[in-house]
Amino acid sequence: MRNSPRLSEEHLLSCLKEQYDWTPATIAFLPRGLDYSSAVYQAVSEQGAAYLVKVTSRSLYEPQYLVPRYLNDQGIIGVVAPISTGSGALWTHLEDWTVVVYPFIDGDSSFEGMTAEQWSKLGVILQRIHKIMIPPEGWMSFREETFDPAEFVRWIRTFEEQLARFEGGSTLDRILHASWVEHRLTIHTKLTALEQLAEKLQSRKIPHVICHADLHPANVIRDQAGQVFVIDWDEVMLAPKERDFIFVGHPHAQAFFEGYGAEEVDEEVLAYYRLERVLQDLIECARNVWMKDDLGEETKAEALKLFQTIAAAEAAR
Repeated sequence: MRNSPRLSEEHLLSCLKEQYDWTPATIAFLPRGLDYSSAVYQAVSEQGAAYLVKVTSRSLYEPQYLVPRYLNDQGIIGVVAPISTGSGALWTHLEDWTVVVYPFIDGDSSFEGMTAEQWSKLGVILQRIHKIMIPPEGWMSFREETFDPAEFVRWIRTFEEQLARFEGGSTLDRILHASWVEHRLTIHTKLTALEQLAEKLQSRKIPHVICHADLHPANVIRDQAGQVFVIDWDEVMLAPKERDFIFVGHPHAQAFFEGYGAEEVDEEVLAYYRLERVLQDLIECARNVWMKDDLGEETKAEALKLFQTIAAAEAAR
């Protein structure tokens, strides 16, 4: 979230003081990320320790906190896990927000600046995660891959129906309308390809592992010492390992797989996930412009620009 949420920082400070075994002295909003349902802050304790505080209005998905804590406890220090409250919980609530506290890692989050050694370290982290078995008691509500594109079909049908009724609107609405019409063939071609791959993959038995499932550049941090950390486990699920390879490509794949180890990559599964990601991003951008009345014009303009960038890149392939 780029703009501060409608949440009193005084109330947030009080919440942290009540729930955690440290007393915050300062807190500052950090205008980061494209998740418009969440916001992050840097809090500093009276002792000078820094923490990252995340607040989100999304529905609670317990594995997003339980899984990274479990992986970190298994010795995978490259997984950033939530810090427990005084009562041992991994999250707490403030008004309509879920509040989670993490150790603060001062570093960069962009694949572009990663060295070959850091790509290899990321490969090692992912390989260790994919080999960890879920605990016998499992996790309630833990999602598992089914290769079901129905949600994408529903959303695109919804947008097409909205386009058919379109009678104007804001400048951003009109620009998005024109962009959607311009790239409609590309969008439908991608959707058809996704449905065809889904039908194939549903008939196969493919091993599932613990996947981060959203391993884009902003969710990988490298610190000043060159160490690599994986953050934001909001989409964690059981899925084929290829789910975590979406953003591993030329020229970094060789270094990544030197760390991960020699593994056969299922190209059909990887193709499915890359198509899914494109459609997911396009749908989310369109939703933010057309359906999120609580978002400001600047945020909607950012979403529109991203829609145009993705659509144009896919049309050029």
